[in-house]
Amino acid sequence: MAGALSATTFPAAARSAGVAAAGPLSSHRRADVAAAQERGVLGGGHHGRLFSMLDSSLSSPHTGLLTRHLSCGDGDGKLFFHGGQRLVADRAACTAAHVARSHRRAARAEASVSTPSVSDPYAPYAVAAGAAVGTKKAKISITMGDNMNDGMLGKARIVIVGDGKEVPDGPRAPARPEENASTSEDDGYDLGFALWRNGKTVSVTIDDLPKNVNPAVVLLYNDSSHGKWFVKKVEIETEAYTSDGGGDNGKTKKYVFPCFSFVPTGDNARIIFEGRSQLPWQTPQRLSNLYREGALDQQFAVYKFDEYNDLSKPADLADRGSPNFRPRLRPYPKRQATAVSGTSVGIPRDDNFDLSKITDFLTGAAKAQAQALLADPVQLASNRPWKTVNGLISGLFEGVGALRKPAILKHGLDWKSDKEFGRQTLAGLNPMEITLVKELPAGFVISDDDLTGALPAGLTLADAVSANRVFILDYSILEAIRPIVNRPPPAGKEWNRYLYAPRCLLFRDDNGDVIPMAIQLEAGGKVYTSAKDTGVGKWQWTLAKAYVASADSSVHQVARHFLQTHAVCEVYLIALRRRLSELHPLFKLLIPHFRFTLSINYRARTGLINAEGIIEDIFSGGSQSMAASAEVFKTWKFEDQALPNNLEKRGVADVNVLPYYPYRDVGTKIWDAMHKYVLTYLRIYYGETEASREFIVKDKELVAWWTDVKFGNSKFEYSFSEVEEWPKLETVEDLAFICTTIMWTASAQHAAVNFCQYDYYAFTPNHPAATRRPMPDKVDEKTFMEVMPLPRDQVTAISVVDLLSAFSDDEEYIGRKDQTAYGWLVDPAAKEAYEQFCNDLDYVEKEVQAYNELNKTKGRLPYKYLFPRTNRNDKDNSSVTPNGTEGIPNSVSI
Repeated sequence: MAGALSATTFPAAARSAGVAAAGPLSSHRRADVAAAQERGVLGGGHHGRLFSMLDSSLSSPHTGLLTRHLSCGDGDGKLFFHGGQRLVADRAACTAAHVARSHRRAARAEASVSTPSVSDPYAPYAVAAGAAVGTKKAKISITMGDNMNDGMLGKARIVIVGDGKEVPDGPRAPARPEENASTSEDDGYDLGFALWRNGKTVSVTIDDLPKNVNPAVVLLYNDSSHGKWFVKKVEIETEAYTSDGGGDNGKTKKYVFPCFSFVPTGDNARIIFEGRSQLPWQTPQRLSNLYREGALDQQFAVYKFDEYNDLSKPADLADRGSPNFRPRLRPYPKRQATAVSGTSVGIPRDDNFDLSKITDFLTGAAKAQAQALLADPVQLASNRPWKTVNGLISGLFEGVGALRKPAILKHGLDWKSDKEFGRQTLAGLNPMEITLVKELPAGFVISDDDLTGALPAGLTLADAVSANRVFILDYSILEAIRPIVNRPPPAGKEWNRYLYAPRCLLFRDDNGDVIPMAIQLEAGGKVYTSAKDTGVGKWQWTLAKAYVASADSSVHQVARHFLQTHAVCEVYLIALRRRLSELHPLFKLLIPHFRFTLSINYRARTGLINAEGIIEDIFSGGSQSMAASAEVFKTWKFEDQALPNNLEKRGVADVNVLPYYPYRDVGTKIWDAMHKYVLTYLRIYYGETEASREFIVKDKELVAWWTDVKFGNSKFEYSFSEVEEWPKLETVEDLAFICTTIMWTASAQHAAVNFCQYDYYAFTPNHPAATRRPMPDKVDEKTFMEVMPLPRDQVTAISVVDLLSAFSDDEEYIGRKDQTAYGWLVDPAAKEAYEQFCNDLDYVEKEVQAYNELNKTKGRLPYKYLFPRTNRNDKDNSSVTPNGTEGIPNSVSI
């Protein structure tokens, strides 16, 4: 039996299978080919190699007859077609074709459990020692995904492999099919031709599973022409077996195989593992070689690192003189290769948008664009600036065809006020910039007289700095791209875009609010204050704040948002897919946090951040936007992405220094609950601190994964360096910190900087994506509006942020027990840890509600962007979803 041979005995195995043991093959290669043959799938057991399965098998004698019948149903006892015959759930008879097939399979099954021949030197690998063990029934249930195209109409097959405890190679059931001059049969148990309906569970019963097979691995085949078939999980209910008759022997057990993956049409099976987690050395060596490493080989062949060298238009543009050429980004996180060995692979199927997400994405974009076209058509047709702010508001957000009002125009907020500007630095679009000032930055020259009215009487600026009451927003990193962005327009032309690299000082008042008090738009430039602006309406001071907000838009979109969540999470996912088996507890913990990340990033590279993409068109950074992102990455460190570290680095962790800071106050509660869960979960498998040291060093998959993470986010092209100050990985606490940082980044951090975009970007004067001209000498309301983007650009920006701020109908949120994150967990202790995490988030929600109610009494808008999950619907949100319109999604998926 091919499935029972050792990879180290290839010559004999090859002769038995009718394959020549060719001399030119090295012993290493011969072992790999033998393993590939036995595995029944692509993969060679060594990362980086990919071998085709040898199309051969061994015959087995028909020494007896075991009957087998199929019972098929969709979980509701409904009828469907099976092999052209209409069947019910517990059919008692088989068609003649099924009987004939059963005869052949029965012979193989009996052969696989018979006493081995003493003359067979490979018998110990082929069967369990001792007498025949017989067969048993097994109920196989397959649950499909909920999307409309997740089902399948056609035939499926399954191979069931034992746990390797009684027999080194499983054993495998059924044994590999016989092949001779006249007979050829497909591998696996025939589960029949059926409608494998989306959102349903279909069950099939077989009665010739060898008794000594305790299911540990299944190979699932899709024989339909459907292309792909999404399977959530496979469950096998059968009797457990022990050779000595003790323990659970004879007891009915349910073996759960989480999948959450597509099973494509073709000869290559989807390898699915029983859901109990195993560290690499806990998997029996034979099964590890054949299946654990085999599945990783398949992943390794698809998931490859590449550079951001595809942002030109077209992506492969070689003409460096073209205005649409964009050089590769260096340094920058690596991305998923869209071509491997010259062959286009696109987006790997398990990471591409599903039908529901694609529908949401396309209909959302179309709806946003259609609504935008209806808003103020006269102004859009002329594309001349609105003369007043109220004219803009009435044109876009009031009357027939009005766009949805953003939060900044509701709740009685005064968008022009200094207090509201300060509040948004703490609870708005980008709460990542505010930093405590220890000393004034070089070149920022300002006197106490300049700050008249900004500081309490008798308090000097130096005293305020010493008292930890002065903060800064510093966008001077944009100085690197200003010379290119701000090239003077041709003679006779006006500026159409102008970028500053401002620094803004803020003061914490006695109420705990931060108030802007001085703005310097460029290094060594003039300093603007509210006191210096004596004009009616203080429009110059308002414009100075708008320049700060515009610079913040550029940094927020390409650095805090795309770079620090989207780009780095793609690296985490690629490393996970390449290096960690689905059996690994870390895979089950992390994989829910990367749903659709590759897909949304691919779409960003082909329409959002590429040459002539939306970011270049409507943001101040223009063609240099991603160059600015790469500039920020030069100072990126993994440890700084952890919320506690980030807050400490910016000097804003202490509530005495900054009493009101919703991003910190709410975020810390989420971080603490997440870290508690992660540490509890990891201790189940790695133990406490000292014991974990040995296990972590011993875990070759973990070491390879962490190496890939460091390489993918390295600032070096071909390797990583410890000079980049990566956190150590020696104990379970170290691993918990790393995993919590990754999970936080993919979920809460992304939520904090993404889902607020419409609330603050949509009303352009509040937070313009770009500014069109340098600061005029004199500014009134009309001049202010002329500096803002033109109407069509504003509407484009509104359409984009409306799409990016929307939750999908099938969004998956943290702490849900009805979604994928919980579905991957089978170990009781792991499920218990997750359930406690859900309970902790319930408590956090109550705390956040109380926090928001308290701040509402102080005139502050409730902070909802880190509210864990809710089923409430915002009446002002046009999207009504089953899971609500607020919450923290598990992954970067929009």
